Amino acid sequence: MKIPFKEIVKSNTIKNGIWLYILQFFNTVFPLLTLPYVTRILGADKYGVFSYALNIITYLQVVVEYGFNLSGARKIAICKEEKTEEQIYSRIVTAKMLLLLITILITISIIMLCNFSDEQIITIIIMFILVIGTTFTQSWLFQGKQKMKFVTISNSIIRIIFMILIFICVRTENDIYIYSFLYAVVFFIIGIVQTLIIKKVFNYKYKISKFRDCIDELKDGWYTFTTSAMSKIFTGISITLLGIINGANSSIVGIYSAIQKIPVAINMIYAPIGQAIFPYISKKYKEDSKFSIKIIKKLLVLLGICFIPIISIVAFFSYDLIKISFGIEYTQYHVVLIPLVIWAFLGIFNNLLGVQILVAQGKNKEYSQAFSISCISILLLNIILGKLFNIYGVAIATMISEAILTIGLLVKIYRKRK
Repeated sequence: MKIPFKEIVKSNTIKNGIWLYILQFFNTVFPLLTLPYVTRILGADKYGVFSYALNIITYLQVVVEYGFNLSGARKIAICKEEKTEEQIYSRIVTAKMLLLLITILITISIIMLCNFSDEQIITIIIMFILVIGTTFTQSWLFQGKQKMKFVTISNSIIRIIFMILIFICVRTENDIYIYSFLYAVVFFIIGIVQTLIIKKVFNYKYKISKFRDCIDELKDGWYTFTTSAMSKIFTGISITLLGIINGANSSIVGIYSAIQKIPVAINMIYAPIGQAIFPYISKKYKEDSKFSIKIIKKLLVLLGICFIPIISIVAFFSYDLIKISFGIEYTQYHVVLIPLVIWAFLGIFNNLLGVQILVAQGKNKEYSQAFSISCISILLLNIILGKLFNIYGVAIATMISEAILTIGLLVKIYRKRK
């Protein structure tokens, strides 16, 4: 069976993919334009305070998102009735508001239980605006309907404005609170704008759902939530443990956080591809699973050709790349970039195996199980290797754990096909 690429091109998949690429650029790559400036102005120590606060907030953010970016998008993609779509929208928004209340309690508990400095506590409180903004951000709906144009245009304009404000307002290392506010408030404004677009374009009317309906929605998204949560743990646990190991020495956290942005950016280059084809693949699996597997195999070859040279160049020129990107203060640990770029490549491969094959078929449980094993491994390896080798140990632990996830996903796919 030949893969009808003409069908794919004529569908909304390619158009949606282009808009997703533009959105990804402004959401992830575009903010990196301010990073060389911010890392130099704040310095490794103050940037470490910000990074540790962002790390904690990211955990809370994933609680509010609850994996709806996958489960919600899939429901909308296969839904054929507008009234049902509106009900899904109301249920998910109500569920996210309930989750927001939970994150508020978690934040208060963290601040009370942990021995943070006043500067760290204030930064965390300011950054919580990001979690509130995530509650109102409904990109999953636009992704499921393959209507990313509206989100992309509005997000791009907002991010350009705030990027300019960062250059204007952040002038010294004492402006860490200003930078934290500008970084977080973007998400809040984007969430409000998206809510208005949904009401204007799709004419959806939000209705507070019953508590039982919200619980049902949370049950439906449980496995995608645990997977999303563990994915965030994969990215953030190293920073968390570095903060614990090094205590008041925030500079190590700042250096690692800055270096980690490079492999994350590489991963984000691929992300729009995965987001764009996910609704398409989900539909096609119901029609012909063999057809979908052939598309995945083609993508695997193309991505290997594109990303292996990029990763090799980044690893070889790690010192110069870090020096140019963040400044001489960050180059002393440039070797850390090598295992992290390998982690980035494995992450791309694992998206194809996990999201595009297992989740697209509705095998969320199997995907979550594979993630659980790798999540345990990254926690144990980070503790052991982090204690022994500090910043180098957590980087190696991250790479090994991603490889364990790859093996786990391959085993799950093999068993299902067998």
